[in-house]
Amino acid sequence: MIILYVDISTGYKYIKEKPEIAQCLSVYFLTNKKFKDDVLYFYHPVAPQVIVGANQNVHFEVNLDYIHQHGIALTRRGAGGGAVYVDPGNLTYSFNVNDDGTNYMNFRHFADPAIEVLHQIGVDAEMTGRNDLTVNGQKFSGMSTLKIGNRFTCGGTLMLDVDLQSASQALNPPKSKLKSKGIKSVKSRVTNLRPYLKGKFAKLTSDDLQTMILQKVFHTENLKDIPTYIMSEDDWDNVKQIAQEKFGTPDWVMGTTQEFGNYHTRHFDGIGTVGVNYSVENGIITQAKIYGDFNNAGGDLHHIETQLIGTPFKRDNLIEAFRTGDVQSNIGNVSPADLADMLIDDQYKEEIPK
Repeated sequence: MIILYVDISTGYKYIKEKPEIAQCLSVYFLTNKKFKDDVLYFYHPVAPQVIVGANQNVHFEVNLDYIHQHGIALTRRGAGGGAVYVDPGNLTYSFNVNDDGTNYMNFRHFADPAIEVLHQIGVDAEMTGRNDLTVNGQKFSGMSTLKIGNRFTCGGTLMLDVDLQSASQALNPPKSKLKSKGIKSVKSRVTNLRPYLKGKFAKLTSDDLQTMILQKVFHTENLKDIPTYIMSEDDWDNVKQIAQEKFGTPDWVMGTTQEFGNYHTRHFDGIGTVGVNYSVENGIITQAKIYGDFNNAGGDLHHIETQLIGTPFKRDNLIEAFRTGDVQSNIGNVSPADLADMLIDDQYKEEIPK
């Protein structure tokens, strides 16, 4: 495998001005023909922001009043996964690779360099669940993926010195997701790596951590031996164009949101949380919108929604609607019966934000 390290530090002036530009980088590396080999880059957030997954509803998942009051930016990535709070205490890494049919959705493969480095410095990190890295049962990293054509990206955040209070206040995960983790709040679920760094590593910086991961990936102690590409002004012009056309638009960031009468969510192991916002009139589903933090960002959710609208609100009918909507391909390995039960059973009911 030929891999190239891309230095994006020349663009931090653009990212500081428009945080959404950082969410365009993987799309650029996946779609621009000049990047034919595998690419690894790191991103150091320059200011606090909340990044939501491609299929999430910001009104359900984010405390919009809080982030507006505290000047926290809101962006949306093209990949799936859940909402994360990032700030200068984070380090994000992203592999952008050719799909050879072996590692798409293999989060462990792309997390291994970070895990191995953390083990070397005394942190008992492990991968738990679908795409989380944890220490002592608490999450310090979440991962996401996006496939475009025959290339895909896979990466995650590493929480070193994140403002955990702001993270807790900014995010509103569904109760079904918290319940699946056996916790009551974001704050009780997440941790920084800093408390686990001892001795000579106690003052480790995000730059130090980046260097160690680079050395691990490229099997060298000398950074000068690492094949490196520095982003040019032409590159940044192309990235800014992607932001202007999609990732910086209000329609993309905020999404299209209608306040239907019911919102039910359910967490499925290995897939993530699936939510349906829907209305029922005279025993018939009249409106439906699907959300979630599942990683299949390219599925045709509208096809499922179309099958649901007009369906009698009865279990057998709902099962058939989900089956016809091909939930296996468009969401993941969840059964139509489980999704039907989610809609019918009030234990999965979520409070709709005012």
